[in-house]
Amino acid sequence: MEAQMKIVAIVQARMGSTRLPGKVLKKLSGKSVMEILIARLGKAKLLNEICVATSCNEENDLLCKEIKRHNVSLARGSETDVLERFYQAACATSADIIVRVTGDCPIVDPNVVDKVIKLFLDS
Repeated sequence: MEAQMKIVAIVQARMGSTRLPGKVLKKLSGKSVMEILIARLGKAKLLNEICVATSCNEENDLLCKEIKRHNVSLARGSETDVLERFYQAACATSADIIVRVTGDCPIVDPNVVDKVIKLFLDS
C-alpha cells in the first residue's frame, strides 16, 4: 500500500515577511534560498513531488516565477489562512501524505526528510 501513497513536500513560502521581506529569494552563494531548498528537497528519495504553497497576493508573483523556473508544483491561496493554503496544495497534488517545510529553511537535510517519512510509514 505504501508504494501507492503519494508523498508531497509542501513548502510554505511568501514574500511578505515583516522581519526580512523577500527572504525566500535572497541570494546565498549566488542562489536563491528557494532554489537551494528545492534542490535539497529534490534529493529526498521518498518524496514523489514538491509543491510550493504561497498566497495570491501580487507581491508573490516574482516568487511564483522562480518556482516555475525550477519545475515544481505551485499552489496559491489565502494570505492569512495558512491551513487553507496547505489544503489547496494537498488537493492540487493529490497528496496522500504531506511533509511540511518552511520556505526559509534552505539547509533542510534530504536524509532527515527520508528518515522522518520512513518512520511515519513504519508506524
